[in-house]
Amino acid sequence: MTNNELRRRTLRRTRACAAGLFVLSGLITGCGDGAVIAGTARPSTPDLSALDMGDLSAHPMAVPANDNDTYGRVLESVRLAEVVVKPTDTDGDLIHGGGVLLPTAGRAAALAPEIALDPIAQYGMIAGYAVSGSDDPGGGNGPTVGESKIMRMTVLNFRTDPIARLVAGRIAAADLARNPDTIRVDIPGVADAYGISRKRSPVLVTALAHKSFVIVVYLADRVVDAAALSARTAAALTAELPLLDRFQPTAPNKLSAMPFDEDGMLRRLLRPDTSKWPYPSAGGAVPEGTTWFTFNHGSGVVYGPRGISHLFGRGGTGKFESDQIDRAAFVGDWWLLRLSDLAHARTMHARIVAAATAQGDTPAATPAGVPDAACFRGKNVPDNDREARYRCFLTDGRYWAVVSGKDEKTTSQRAAAQYALLVNNR
Repeated sequence: MTNNELRRRTLRRTRACAAGLFVLSGLITGCGDGAVIAGTARPSTPDLSALDMGDLSAHPMAVPANDNDTYGRVLESVRLAEVVVKPTDTDGDLIHGGGVLLPTAGRAAALAPEIALDPIAQYGMIAGYAVSGSDDPGGGNGPTVGESKIMRMTVLNFRTDPIARLVAGRIAAADLARNPDTIRVDIPGVADAYGISRKRSPVLVTALAHKSFVIVVYLADRVVDAAALSARTAAALTAELPLLDRFQPTAPNKLSAMPFDEDGMLRRLLRPDTSKWPYPSAGGAVPEGTTWFTFNHGSGVVYGPRGISHLFGRGGTGKFESDQIDRAAFVGDWWLLRLSDLAHARTMHARIVAAATAQGDTPAATPAGVPDAACFRGKNVPDNDREARYRCFLTDGRYWAVVSGKDEKTTSQRAAAQYALLVNNR
């Protein structure tokens, strides 16, 4: 299978999760700092017996043991998200974009095509993560080279330092061979970096080995200025290297033993099939014909603060940090956030409900017995997201959750089950 065929196969997957996350991300990043927290006093032991949960189960599920390094590679990619620099750390204009898990060589080369598939597959890439940023959100296919500032930072992990050095050189060699007018570009202050550009092109691709990691920086601008691109690349690498120095990779022979739910987030999050554990997967929802990714969070995974800021875009990072969200769990299109305390969770809940109302979402029936739940029918929901046309927001203690469904009754039952699951995991 060619790299292009693999890329097309990866890109054909459904965009439902991405569209749903886009809607909620807009609510979270766009609402104001209201000082009044509305709500209902809650009993210390809620009565769950009268909740209408349909045929859903709200009993805590035992977390299975991991015995598969395929799952481990996804989990290691999530860990890498915490040590990949945010584009706005080096350029405050790059507020649009998102992150993506790259647990396989094929996925990495499909979603970051500046990275040649052959070397990363041949030398056994273990895990990877990429984050994108631009000063222009672009259309459905993202920003356009020559019309926007664009950055994609990708970090891949390999078994040894010598392998990483070899792979970085091979990636650069493949890039040099792609076009006859391709040239080497020095990166100031980073002697071992391979900077590759084309004459009369506003694009610079740089590969650098650092310990067992290969860092690939893709930069594009509106004008052809190799010096400016190399300076921006140097700034990005200077910010990235200290983060990787603090990271301890999981040993390859320990990937199949990585725990699924260290923080207890996934057992608190409702699953589409409550009889099965939500095993980790990388997802794959990106627009057809592009490698631009905005909301591509995977499923059965839990992110920390930096990964959260990648996913929700840099435009809303400040609100997330002020809200003190420290964990975000995803199972398909449903997600659960953990904040520092009850007050912050309720404040954020009030903001999101107010923002949903302000943007014209239609209030829908809320489940009886779930205090402060708020449900809406989304305004102008695209056809590819019709399974998530309705959404319910709810909170319990320091946790905030969202569930969705194709109709009012189904979504209300899921919200009731999600609430009961949070209560049963107190």
